[in-house]
Amino acid sequence: MTQECNQQNEAWFSEIRFRGGETPGARHVSGATVFDEAFAGGRLFTRYWNVSGQVWDEMHYRSLRWAVDQPADTFRLGVNGRDLAGGFVWKSAQLEPDPSRCRVRRSPDGEPLPVTHGMIHLIHQEMGVAVKVHTRLDGSAFIIRWLEITNLLDEAVGITEVAPFAGLLWAHRYEEHLPPQYESPFELGYYHSFEWGSEGDFWFEPLPAGRKVFNGGKKGRSGWGRPAFWARNLCNGQTFVCELAWGGNYEFELDCRLKEEFLWGRTRPHERRAELYFRMGLSGWDSVLRVLEPGETVTTPAVHLALFHANLDTIAQATHEHVRHVVMPEQLPGRHVEIEANHRGYLWDRENVPDILRDVDVAAAVGEEMYVIDAGWFGNEPNQWRDNTGDWFEGPWMAEGGGLKAVVDYVHEKGLKFGLWVEIEAAGANSTLKAEHPDWLLTRGGEPVADGRSLDLTKPEVAQWVEGEIERLIRQYSLDMFRIDHNHCIQPSGNRQYQGFTEDLTWRYYDVLYEILDRLRERFTDVVFQNCAGGGGRLDWGTLSRFHNTELSDWGRMPRGLKILNGVTMSLPPEIMLRAFSMEEVEHVLGGDLDTQLRLCLSRFRLGGVAPSLEELTPYLRGRVEHYIDLYKHFVRPIMIGGLVFHHTPCLPLRGDDPWCVLEYAKPDRSAAVAAVFRTSSASAGASPADYTFRPRGLDPSRRYRIRLDNQDLEFESSGRELIGAGIDIRLEAALTSELILFISK
Repeated sequence: MTQECNQQNEAWFSEIRFRGGETPGARHVSGATVFDEAFAGGRLFTRYWNVSGQVWDEMHYRSLRWAVDQPADTFRLGVNGRDLAGGFVWKSAQLEPDPSRCRVRRSPDGEPLPVTHGMIHLIHQEMGVAVKVHTRLDGSAFIIRWLEITNLLDEAVGITEVAPFAGLLWAHRYEEHLPPQYESPFELGYYHSFEWGSEGDFWFEPLPAGRKVFNGGKKGRSGWGRPAFWARNLCNGQTFVCELAWGGNYEFELDCRLKEEFLWGRTRPHERRAELYFRMGLSGWDSVLRVLEPGETVTTPAVHLALFHANLDTIAQATHEHVRHVVMPEQLPGRHVEIEANHRGYLWDRENVPDILRDVDVAAAVGEEMYVIDAGWFGNEPNQWRDNTGDWFEGPWMAEGGGLKAVVDYVHEKGLKFGLWVEIEAAGANSTLKAEHPDWLLTRGGEPVADGRSLDLTKPEVAQWVEGEIERLIRQYSLDMFRIDHNHCIQPSGNRQYQGFTEDLTWRYYDVLYEILDRLRERFTDVVFQNCAGGGGRLDWGTLSRFHNTELSDWGRMPRGLKILNGVTMSLPPEIMLRAFSMEEVEHVLGGDLDTQLRLCLSRFRLGGVAPSLEELTPYLRGRVEHYIDLYKHFVRPIMIGGLVFHHTPCLPLRGDDPWCVLEYAKPDRSAAVAAVFRTSSASAGASPADYTFRPRGLDPSRRYRIRLDNQDLEFESSGRELIGAGIDIRLEAALTSELILFISK
């Protein structure tokens, strides 16, 4: 039996073919990627991956079997502490309409591009569990997989392990393809840091023989790292990109196996071989991740996996395209990349309406487009925003001047949009909410977790209150933007005793949170939803699929703030991530020169305090701020929206002393580009440590361009071919300085 589906639309081709017989299976084709899996011995396992659109000869794989100790299974599931691999029965496989909430790509004329969705139905008869393995293809490099797990028994069971995608990445000989100094053909790139202010610490390390397991610290959210990895093969030049779309605790594993095989009858009797296996899934503080009642079904988060034979820039651009058009919600027309002012620049922890209105005057005067009231407007006690969370009513210190409603009206009168900050999942130590509802707190063993700040969203009354408060605030204050924050770690997680199991509540918690956000976005289609979690504590694709944009990090100072942007944009498009020019941060003397501070924000502008008032706004500062806002609106923003990103200095460890960080953004048609060259330290690099030769990658060699060097306001013309070949020499003698280069096609 072969069941197939061909979805064709120019380059967007996808196909799933199911095989029957003694060894059933499926071949998934999406664009140039082929992923083949088979079922035998009670296991659904990898046969091969290919990135050239080639279907490999069946004769080589018909009899393929993996040993028990070779983890080639394409998903992992444990129930009641037992690994279920090896005990499944193939029930059926069929094509179905796509049930996921992923967006459908559209053609240039607005027509939806085809999606192929297939489902393999397996039964584990001994444990009484059914698993539906879902696979979604849309012609891109990314294959999306998730599981649907059903308890068929008359008693509850506990899911103790789940990895929606796993299996073999590569298996091949390697010695003739690898220089002798390399011990392994594989490298692993991932976000090494997961503490506050350390987003974007992405770089590659050798992957020696053995198991590499990483879980991001199990902080009750996706970290300040990301639940993602890139596995690179030095022999064949290929790279796997793997992303878990989930905001809770995660764990990935890479299992590298290097061995010598004895080959009878060969000229060389010994051959060095390498195998690399992976798993990407959920983790917890308790052994049971989810209890399933009799007859209950649960759906896992999805894993997005792609295989590339390309350079880092091409991989990053394909990933950005996937995030923009499949993962994240469609941007609101005319609201895609707004320039924001945030009140906490000069007014943090001393909020009052008269000073806020003066701050609004500054924002409007320099050309900003949205004004946001951040933490500090609510509760019983002034200057105690963290302890006031949960009391989402205006503090008495906001009464003078008409309260928050007066601010909203004034902002709108000035022609700006209005946004409001709420940390809706928290109950502060001094809040009325906590005093009146101590039973609403998330607990572990009966004791509150996260310093007693975390609300238990798994309780229906708490979830109802959370959703109702957000809806009330949006309506009451006519919000144009709702900004959510999450400043505590649920570490260790909450749990409960249920049906004879100790159940980790993280999975249930995020299911409820996501459902709340999904309903609110459906209800308020003209409101921008903005994500923040102590900066970038939730930069996973599951969370971002509920938001239009996000805070990148609470850390804005050079050079780490720039390296954070550099690292995170390997996976996320820059225009969704706010970078702040702000007075809120300390150590102002380490921010870099003024131009560098403002250029750091060119991915998505947020200004947290330009001046306390218009009277105190110095002419020099006003001139530079207006210059960059004008430049951003009329030149950078049209490039940034849907543009190409080139990392000239990728994979910079956050705490390295690398002297340069260089980013380039270009229009897809290569008619315009902008590049920023940053001197990040005084470290020497090469014979001329102050000089950097910038060779653009986003230009068309057949076109001529007008080039502008922003520091000196100098312009010249050149061909794309000359620029790409010879480059532009940039000289920056001092640390924490920069140059901005603009390219406009003639």
